[in-house]
Amino acid sequence: MSNALPQNNDGLLKPEQTLVLGYEGEDDQSFLVSNLTGMQLSVPKNRNVPKPFLDQPPQPLTPAFRLLALAFLGLAPAGLGTLVFAPLAALWGLAMLITRHLTPGNRIRVIVVWGIAAILLGIAIPMSRLFLARLS
Repeated sequence: MSNALPQNNDGLLKPEQTLVLGYEGEDDQSFLVSNLTGMQLSVPKNRNVPKPFLDQPPQPLTPAFRLLALAFLGLAPAGLGTLVFAPLAALWGLAMLITRHLTPGNRIRVIVVWGIAAILLGIAIPMSRLFLARLS
């Protein structure tokens, strides 16, 4: 005899055979539930909740990358914002390199921060000089 539920020709369950769980009771470790056919299932009470995927500790170089984003946005007003934020990002990376024991991946990120800050400064300095030359 098969344990499969009888189905209609289209593969769906008949309305009188819908799967419903009913509360039967509980003990210290589990809840007891049963379906319409009387099969009982024990559900443990101490189920673990998974840790959220995005719940990560803050990285030490996050402020440096935020400063680089501001430096990139600072290119719009003739590079003047970049002249402020790019050196701050480079200094933040240097401070993290000196004061904290960084993983090899974070050391590479410090080098990337320095490189991006240098490129942004290389773009911003001529732009701001042209802007200041127009003002005078």
